[in-house]
Amino acid sequence: MIDLYYWPTPNGHKITIFLEEAALDYTIKPVDISAGDQFKPDFLSISPNNRMPAIVDHAPSDGGEPISVFESGAILVYLAEKAGRFLAADIRARKTTLEWLFWQVGGIGPMAGQNHHFVQYAPEKIPYAVDRYVNETNRLYGVLDRRLAGRD
Repeated sequence: MIDLYYWPTPNGHKITIFLEEAALDYTIKPVDISAGDQFKPDFLSISPNNRMPAIVDHAPSDGGEPISVFESGAILVYLAEKAGRFLAADIRARKTTLEWLFWQVGGIGPMAGQNHHFVQYAPEKIPYAVDRYVNETNRLYGVLDRRLAGRD
């Protein structure tokens, strides 16, 4: 059984989608970030960066003690290896999957997050920040569109 420390954030959604697609048993442990639950010592012990999501796998493949994993990209790789799905053994296919995973966690995810923050939530509109993150998000969507063109 996997405990998923979760709040409905884009990074949290990635993990619930994966868990469902891989048919892995899990329990959601809500971490209310609007109440500051991500700063509680129990949560910080498994997610020292105080961010969603994090997991604790109570039945790791090595049969040992429970394993905690934080950061969505690391969680996805861990779960893919545990499930034996979505991460090829073939070096070239695996490399491609990891490239696009890291592109998402290091590129489009953070850029879109900054875009939405400065466009929708910032108390002061800063034109430079809005332009920078909107333009970079649009550029990254173009990268994704080109990658997906002509593919199922």
